[in-house]
Amino acid sequence: MIFYYKYYVEIKNRCFLLSTCWLFTLLICYFYKETILFVMINSSNYAEQYFIFTDISEIFYVYLELTFFVSNQITLLMLLYHSLIFLSSGLYKSEYKKLQFAFRIYIFSWVCSIFFIKQSNYTCKLGVFLSFQKTEGIAFFFEAKIIEYLNYFTNLYYICFLNCQLLAVITLLLNNYSKNMNRIRRFRKLFYIIFVIFSTLTTPPDIISQVLMSAGLITFYEILLFLSILKTSKVAN
Repeated sequence: MIFYYKYYVEIKNRCFLLSTCWLFTLLICYFYKETILFVMINSSNYAEQYFIFTDISEIFYVYLELTFFVSNQITLLMLLYHSLIFLSSGLYKSEYKKLQFAFRIYIFSWVCSIFFIKQSNYTCKLGVFLSFQKTEGIAFFFEAKIIEYLNYFTNLYYICFLNCQLLAVITLLLNNYSKNMNRIRRFRKLFYIIFVIFSTLTTPPDIISQVLMSAGLITFYEILLFLSILKTSKVAN
């Protein structure tokens, strides 16, 4: 009974640390809310660089939603870290290495999702949607509403995050089943279909973005498969 009580105390302490982390992160993000909003807007290369709002309290809710969004992402990262540390004492060394590898893959994919939003994916998608206002005979003028722009940004973040997590899952699968390459080759066509469907659902409504996303996922999959084959051949020798 005392043994289980120690785990209860550790879980309670870690929950307290996570709650404290979320609270302080929330306060810090709200203190620097203008800077965070500026970084979010500046990353899009939006030509007009001005936004409208139709409710007197809309700006406040934008800052509040942005603050909760950033603090929740950071707290989620800390939650995964505390989970890894908590489970490490009850795992074998090989199991702990696999879990640690999965955590590193998650961090890498998380960083990649942020990089894709800031560098290319975000600007590309915004340009695709804004290109529809250039229609012959009909005049469209776009004025971005700040709350809708924030919702668009957060939705795009989750889409990029899911794309990167798909690559992370594929990496983990190839690492776990690297000894059975025949099974991986057998499901290669299934992975291709999954890549095409996933790219269709998560990219803008144009064929170029879908082809580029599908080609990128397939190329990354083939590179991982090639590296897994090299790893298996070295172990066999």
